[in-house]
Amino acid sequence: MGETTPKKPDCRECYEKQMRELAVLCGLDDATLDRMLAIKDEVLAGMGGERIRPDRMGELLGRVTPLLGTDDPYRDIKREYNQLMLDREQECAARIEAADEPFQLALRYAVAGNLVDFGGKNAFTRDDVTALIDRVPEISFAVDDSAVLLDAVRSARAIMYLGDNCGEIVLDKLMIKEIARENPDAQVTYGVRGGPAINDVTLEDAAQVGMTDVARVLSSGVATPTTVLSASTEEFRRAFYDADLVISKGMGNFEVLVDGCGREDVYFLLMTKCGHVASLVDAPLMSFVCKRG
Repeated sequence: MGETTPKKPDCRECYEKQMRELAVLCGLDDATLDRMLAIKDEVLAGMGGERIRPDRMGELLGRVTPLLGTDDPYRDIKREYNQLMLDREQECAARIEAADEPFQLALRYAVAGNLVDFGGKNAFTRDDVTALIDRVPEISFAVDDSAVLLDAVRSARAIMYLGDNCGEIVLDKLMIKEIARENPDAQVTYGVRGGPAINDVTLEDAAQVGMTDVARVLSSGVATPTTVLSASTEEFRRAFYDADLVISKGMGNFEVLVDGCGREDVYFLLMTKCGHVASLVDAPLMSFVCKRG
């Protein structure tokens, strides 16, 4: 297993990659990239020089966005990955329905979708995503609180499900359908970002994949790649705190909410795509995690 004491996180590599990727995506020249890198260094220096928590990422994105020529540079990529997963939706749904433990398999599909993350240092391709989806039935959780989560789902009346990335949202939809089969009376609210934030899900993504057919979709009101409860709308905060349980997707949500969100019954579903998070949950890199907070 991972180390018992988390290493001091160093986010410089991830944010360097993010700036360079944005520059390529938007067709920017070297001078503009240099300005973006200087802004990145300035923001990092103001926060200790090594670490930008996801809830502070909005500041960096907000400062470089005027240089990009668009406020949503990942829009086309998000649509492509949403469609990639929509093309696999029926196949995955059939596997879940035929499984001995459909709830558990739906959970693993939902976690597999977490690979689609343009905000981290791990490069991936469409073929990588497809290959991982193919292997999901063979993959086990490194940290597995899924049985406890299933019990909680069966007794819940209101569930808050916090989304993370494009593409992944399609597999979240399958997970929510499975929740409905386990507990037809549960009301599920699916939380999305309040505006473009790398490739995180927004109301636009929810509409594209039909999430509104299976859950109430609610924007946090904050265009940041995590859930910032203190800055979210009152309606969003009320949905979070009034829910009987919270299901939280991805590392960005985990890194912020695990520090203390005012409740313990939060279930984190994610892939451990960086050493810091892997150490925090005591799991190997690139493993599947279902962990009660």
